Amino acid sequence: MRDTIAVIGATRGTGLAAMQQLIAAGRPAVAVVRSVEKARQLFGDKASVVYGDVTRPETLLEAIDRDWAGIVFTVDITGGIGGRGLFASRERIRAVMYGGLVNTVEACKQRGFGGRVVLLSTIGLTQPSIGMRILNWVKPGLRDHSLDKGEYLKKSGLDWTIVRAGILNNKPAGQHLLDISARDWPLEMRYQISRADLARVLLACVTHPAVGRRELSVFWDGPGHDSDEQLAAKLAALAG
Repeated sequence: MRDTIAVIGATRGTGLAAMQQLIAAGRPAVAVVRSVEKARQLFGDKASVVYGDVTRPETLLEAIDRDWAGIVFTVDITGGIGGRGLFASRERIRAVMYGGLVNTVEACKQRGFGGRVVLLSTIGLTQPSIGMRILNWVKPGLRDHSLDKGEYLKKSGLDWTIVRAGILNNKPAGQHLLDISARDWPLEMRYQISRADLARVLLACVTHPAVGRRELSVFWDGPGHDSDEQLAAKLAALAG
């Protein structure tokens, strides 16, 4: 189990991309999901599937294995297909975005989890922008919820990495170089990244020694492709 990576939020968006990459690479992976049936349809027998709802702490205690190498936490408040709805109340959004992370952290602590929690976040939380104002209107309180869950993780005593992503799209991976830095950036259209490229960074952060207890921002930086070695070097530069 020491090489196993678990993804919470594994059946859609960036979490799904992370699971697909783990499976394609033949790496041991666990999908922690609300719908086991949906996950089985997506992954078949190529990955382990366990039930875990971030709004129900008792399910996370059952799901989490202390010996996993890491947990990639990609849960967000979603649209109607995801069942949580845009324009939900501020309280409902906080219960998922912030409360879900809190419940996961506390379950990890109770289980004696010794790996790293890699938290997906967004750029622009500390930089004023029209994009953040719009996002905060669509998902009331998103900025505060995101900042608060990051602070909670940082104070948890667990090993952690927070990855602040640029604006997400569904374009193919591997067609752009990556800009990776410790700086926060405004949430603007010029700072974009595909979910597949982001998933690759999240997975790399699980075990890279330089990014433990660090925050980083990532988005596209022109045409090209970073090899695994180049990506590792960019992460290592954060410790410089």
